[in-house]
Amino acid sequence: MRGVEQIPWLYDALCTALEWTGLGRWRQWLVGGARGVTLEVGCGTGRNLPRYARDVTVIGLDPDADALRAARRRAPDVPLVRASAEALPFRPGAFDTVVSSLVFCSVPRPLVGLAEVRRVLRDEGRLRMLEHVRHEAAALGWLQDVLQPAWTALAGGCHPNRRTEAAVVAAGFTVLPDERRVEGTLRRFSAAKAPPPPPAREPSPSSARQP
Repeated sequence: MRGVEQIPWLYDALCTALEWTGLGRWRQWLVGGARGVTLEVGCGTGRNLPRYARDVTVIGLDPDADALRAARRRAPDVPLVRASAEALPFRPGAFDTVVSSLVFCSVPRPLVGLAEVRRVLRDEGRLRMLEHVRHEAAALGWLQDVLQPAWTALAGGCHPNRRTEAAVVAAGFTVLPDERRVEGTLRRFSAAKAPPPPPAREPSPSSARQP
């Protein structure tokens, strides 16, 4: 059985309803900060693609062929690539911006996907993300845990209780506090590549000498 995420007309109808309640403003913020050559990971049916500024070069990527056909109708001039977030078919440092909108809740191995995002993002680039995550309130988080197996099956892979923002940090990014906003289970933020840790220092001969 295909989940909601794999039925483009149904997913679009659900997104339309959510955008009327405020999600549309969050989408506009998400794409409004994109600069230069931009990859949208998990572009789905292309709801974000017409929102980008004219001076932004966008490439949309999604693993689902039906979703990409819908995206082609919505944004006929945007290059589209069928591929997984876990194996991005681009060279290291190819993009100035990577955008992800309600995607990493469904990526089977999110840390692998985020490592790929980090690889294709240039050193001064930005990851811009909109996600729903596990609620910070213990009782609501517990409820999400209980509902997760049924919800994942119904939605076609979505995990409502993932700690995606924490995974972004674990993957080697720094979340920029000035661009972070929290509303219930929703997060929107921009993140930069964290600098690599300094190399371990060799012990000096005197410190290594035994008494």
